[in-house]
Amino acid sequence: MNGRSASELTQGNRDEDEVNSGRVYFQNSWADIAQESEEKHEVLSDEADPSSAASSSGGKKRDLSRDEREYFRITQVGRKKDFVCIERINGKPVNILEGLELHTGVFSAAEQKRLVAFIYQLQEQGRKNQLRERTYSEPRKWMRGKGRVTIQFGCCYNYAVDKNGNPPGIVRDDEVDPLPRLFKAAIRRLVRWHVLPPSCIPDSCIVNIYDEGDCIPPHIDHHDFVRPFCTVSLLSECNIIFGSNLKILGPGEFVGSTAIPLPVG
Repeated sequence: MNGRSASELTQGNRDEDEVNSGRVYFQNSWADIAQESEEKHEVLSDEADPSSAASSSGGKKRDLSRDEREYFRITQVGRKKDFVCIERINGKPVNILEGLELHTGVFSAAEQKRLVAFIYQLQEQGRKNQLRERTYSEPRKWMRGKGRVTIQFGCCYNYAVDKNGNPPGIVRDDEVDPLPRLFKAAIRRLVRWHVLPPSCIPDSCIVNIYDEGDCIPPHIDHHDFVRPFCTVSLLSECNIIFGSNLKILGPGEFVGSTAIPLPVG
């Protein structure tokens, strides 16, 4: 992934036997989250969006209810589920994009701005060692495409063999910070608006912060995480490259069978 500064939230589920704490269960929409007895949920207001604030009937304007505003927003979400890219794998034609979905317009500009501000706040906390050790990582940028910032919540994922000899995957005996309330609110939005199925609600999240030229190298997401994955793109649009045989052209430069733009929001 190349481009300008960008933030990305990648949310997923751990396998059932990997879960040590309760799952994040969907309750209400982001615009209609009430305070519960155990936890005060984050709320993100859409009041700055005039298109969702009022309707006209008989020449008179009236304020829309929360349910009406939410319904209007849901109808504006773009959904594409018919991606096709055929490759021959083991001699058989395979659509390598089967199951891929793109949902646009899920988060308004104001909501994206709040998410980005919160992510930068988390980054500052990480730099001040105010997060758990394995939550925040900001490696030295030793070459182009290397050194993106990662912030993990919900479970500790090992990208490579660590100093204790743990292999790549979820580390059971190491802890990171729990999912922030704002991210739980975003997850409830994704479920209520039919971006994610209610049968597989994310209980973990990895935030990637990219500077210009940063990227994630070719990889297959680890099978410790239950499918589906959900990626939320913020700040700038970037391409995601797909293929069964991705090739490295140079530092931070890759080519595959197809590239799909991932728009913000």
